[in-house]
Amino acid sequence: MLLRALKSNPTYHFLLIPFIAVALWVKSFLNPALFPFYQGENSMILYQPVNYLLGQNPLASNIVALLFTILLAFLIYKITVQYSFIQVRTVLPSILFVLFTSGLDDLHAMHPVYPAALFLILTIDRIFNSYEKDVIHSNAFEAGIFLAIGSLFYLNLVFLFPFLWIGFIILKQKVNWREFVLTTLGFIFPWIVALAYYGATGNPDELMVTIKANLGSRASLLLENLPVQIYSGYLALITLLASFFLISQYDWKKISSRKYFKAFFWVFLITGITGVANPGVSQEIIILLSIPLTYLISNYLIYMKRQIWGELFLYILLAGIIALQFV
Repeated sequence: MLLRALKSNPTYHFLLIPFIAVALWVKSFLNPALFPFYQGENSMILYQPVNYLLGQNPLASNIVALLFTILLAFLIYKITVQYSFIQVRTVLPSILFVLFTSGLDDLHAMHPVYPAALFLILTIDRIFNSYEKDVIHSNAFEAGIFLAIGSLFYLNLVFLFPFLWIGFIILKQKVNWREFVLTTLGFIFPWIVALAYYGATGNPDELMVTIKANLGSRASLLLENLPVQIYSGYLALITLLASFFLISQYDWKKISSRKYFKAFFWVFLITGITGVANPGVSQEIIILLSIPLTYLISNYLIYMKRQIWGELFLYILLAGIIALQFV
């Protein structure tokens, strides 16, 4: 059975991550296309060089996006093993991440959300790493820097700034004012450097124009794509079921696991609100949402009593992903 095979942890399962990713992206490699950016979406300061190098080469754009997907999947596995909040060593979260994100055909091309997701994972790692540490000054500063760097690729990551404070409050019994200050300074520093760069190059207004374009534009890729809406609705249904399941088993989870899942909840909540409230956000937000969801849904699939429902979920998911490649 598919779920039983994916839950186990033999060494060869690491090979499944790139294999599944490549298999689901074959159609995009045969017919490569660039992502249909709206004005300003690909103009954030750190994404400009990437856009310049890849912007006119659809195949290169597809390859780099695929490499990011595989890298993110392996980083998700690292988080799973390092912090053991699922308490089972498995590559299932990484494979679910590849499956969730591979269903979005438009995002088989490079998008600023990919490097943003990388820095979001690094931010989460710095916050999680503070658990049971007495001194977390470096964790706080680095978490702020990583999130800010990610936002200079993909602006909407700035809305996760509250998570910097909330995450440390959840993980630490006592957070003093220095952590709040260091986190904020870490977040502000890359933005000051960016403003200084624009000032030095004689384009002080360019950053503000880009920010306004990202906040004021209306993305229509998700609103006008019924198959992707159905796919997103299916993921939302499983998320709801997995959330109720986690609540039911919450009391027997380790204290550390409870804290980690609480932190993931805030990542999911803030990202979800951003996706609803900002008209410039479209289906790319699923890349960020998939980071906490892979752990939540993996926990559900691993510990659910009737595994037949987990198998059914995976088969429907796979069928949906394959169908999305041909609609």
